[in-house]
Amino acid sequence: MSLTREDMLRELELLPAWKLNQPLTVSETPQVSPVVAEASVAQEIEAMPEVAVADWIFVGDVPNFDHSSMDNAAILLDKMLLAIQLQRGKNVHLTTLSEPEYFKRQVALIQPKLIFVFGEQAAQSLLGSNEPLDALRGKVHQYENVALIVSYAPSHLLQHTQDKAKAWADLCLARDTMQSAK
Repeated sequence: MSLTREDMLRELELLPAWKLNQPLTVSETPQVSPVVAEASVAQEIEAMPEVAVADWIFVGDVPNFDHSSMDNAAILLDKMLLAIQLQRGKNVHLTTLSEPEYFKRQVALIQPKLIFVFGEQAAQSLLGSNEPLDALRGKVHQYENVALIVSYAPSHLLQHTQDKAKAWADLCLARDTMQSAK
């Protein structure tokens, strides 16, 4: 399924207010990868060597098991990644925060340049905070000496489309943070 830039921006409800500065290459939307098993992180990285060089880690709350909403959220996530020229399996590692210690080991092995957190629960857990999501958004935080940015989960955006512009601002902050780090 090929998507045009306009399709992606329309899905994120960012047209006509936003225009891309440089051309976006769009390839087929990748398949939704299975939930990461709680096996050792080293085995996971050996099985997927491209993960070891991922500059970005996207982490979210443990998902509910409503498969139709998970599929729609995964599609939206892929569109969000493509909008900032990222793609699963190439320069992005996706995970959930089922076990904070497991996540900490993933960060140590992958050594990302940026962590993008979806959802209030995951953000509060990683930042050791009880502030609401809106108070944590729009800032660059630190986790294990890695820049961390907080935003809404794609599943939230499907139900609250008015927050898509805020999520786009968070993605832009993440992209700008990565560009300034280079």
